[in-house]
Amino acid sequence: MVYLIHFNEPFYHARHYLGYTTNARTLPKRLAYHRSGQGAKILKALNGQGIGYEIVKTWKGDRNLERKLKNRKKSSSFCPICQNERNRKPAKTNGKHSTT
Repeated sequence: MVYLIHFNEPFYHARHYLGYTTNARTLPKRLAYHRSGQGAKILKALNGQGIGYEIVKTWKGDRNLERKLKNRKKSSSFCPICQNERNRKPAKTNGKHSTT
């Protein structure tokens, strides 16, 4: 299972982490592992900075899918939180914000 973690605030350039675990049953243990300061270095750094994070999306798949998604370098396009933020921003017309 591949999972996407969204950071509650940016950490330098990063807003997301893509990871992998063997199956859905191990996902809570994997998240607890990250929160304990083990696992991914970026999540350890977030813990040290007091920045929260949560799993926002999962896919059935293996490490090959994880690698394909990471290679796209567009995690925010998969993130429902980031998509909602984009949808709430006012549309621009002729360089000005729309009033309707």
